[in-house]
Amino acid sequence: MSIFSSLFKKPSEDPKIKFGRFSDSYKEDVQYDYWDKAIAEYEAGNYLPSFEHFLRYLKDDSISNVSYRKEGNKIHFTLFQGSKKMTGFATSDRLYAEVKIAEYTKLDIGFLRGLIEKNFHLKYSRYALDNENCITMVFDTHALDASPYKLYYALKELGTNADRQDDVMISEFDVLKRVNTGHIRDISQKEKEVKYVFLQDSIREVLAVLKDGKLNLSHYPGAASYLILSLVYRLDFLIKPEGITMENIEQIHNIFFKDSTINAHRKNEMMRNELNEMLEITPQEFKEEIYEVLSTFGITQPSGIERLRSMIQSDLENMNWYQDNNHKVYAMAVPGYIVGYCLYNYALPSPVRALLLLYYKIFSSTYFEKLGFENMFLSDNGSLNKKSILREIKTIEKKYADQYAQLKINARALSFIDDCHFARSYMQMLYNVKLNRIKK
Repeated sequence: MSIFSSLFKKPSEDPKIKFGRFSDSYKEDVQYDYWDKAIAEYEAGNYLPSFEHFLRYLKDDSISNVSYRKEGNKIHFTLFQGSKKMTGFATSDRLYAEVKIAEYTKLDIGFLRGLIEKNFHLKYSRYALDNENCITMVFDTHALDASPYKLYYALKELGTNADRQDDVMISEFDVLKRVNTGHIRDISQKEKEVKYVFLQDSIREVLAVLKDGKLNLSHYPGAASYLILSLVYRLDFLIKPEGITMENIEQIHNIFFKDSTINAHRKNEMMRNELNEMLEITPQEFKEEIYEVLSTFGITQPSGIERLRSMIQSDLENMNWYQDNNHKVYAMAVPGYIVGYCLYNYALPSPVRALLLLYYKIFSSTYFEKLGFENMFLSDNGSLNKKSILREIKTIEKKYADQYAQLKINARALSFIDDCHFARSYMQMLYNVKLNRIKK
């Protein structure tokens, strides 16, 4: 290739791979207009027009997640939530929605008992058996009670619970098989293999540090917690598994945050057991839970940048001792935890989310390269590529400038001395990001 061909060569396009769980927080202004119309019609007693506007609020035209048709005084609708398809109808008197979770070849006391127990934790919907030998979830209500607020949370409960349970139940009970999965888009075997290797290698690396590292974790249990949580949040965002692997990640999150009666050492032991369980998944089992889906409801909580700032303020200083005492892997786990926790729990403003994804691209560059992304952020010797990183930050700033008034990302204070100094300065840069959403 001549020097001129090299100079004017078009940059290769990155693969169209989605990272992170779906969020319905990134809606266009016109969708919020439909929400306002749905409320106004409901308050006026016009229940069917209210429901139609509500469906328009949910619908994302770019992914075709919602469809409906009107037949006289009745609306038939379909919406997708992950691997599940929700169908139903609405009239001026009643609304009904259902999701088929799995088909059973015979009734098993095990899953029947589980369904009864799960029903106690549901607020709007319920598990049931239909006439087609399927486990379903059902929600119905009088139109008089079907305010847009209630419908949103009821259909979200219905869809997200059904989506969460299908892979888990099918893997646990041989008498169950999949149903209504025609909308699922499979991904390449190469991508699945890269993700499986990344999962296995990442877990083994962390378990090896916990077992053989120089730090006495009986004296510093917080270090182990940071390392494990940073790992599983990163795996969830970058791999986006369904089924058992997703359940393991959720279980680790719950172990640490849901039970205050368990001490830190015991929590770390329980979380390590979950990691070992994740290692046991076979390549075939893993590949069956890696696929692309359409979604309507997000599971992350909408949030401004204040949540991220609060995390940085409360946790970043905890990396000081590890960094000063040459425990780099634990020092890096602290900003990794901040990034991962926020992406796992919150739907952050778009430019902030893009900057957090960039953080992962920088520190998981080998993984992205194996997925087909151009390795821009590390130099040949493995050091941080300052020029490329600063250029990418400027690209993010320009991309979202028309959506956020006075968006300013001050990258000049970034330190490129080493990974720890960079990670710390990157968190400080995120803390100081200025943005204000433009209302169109």
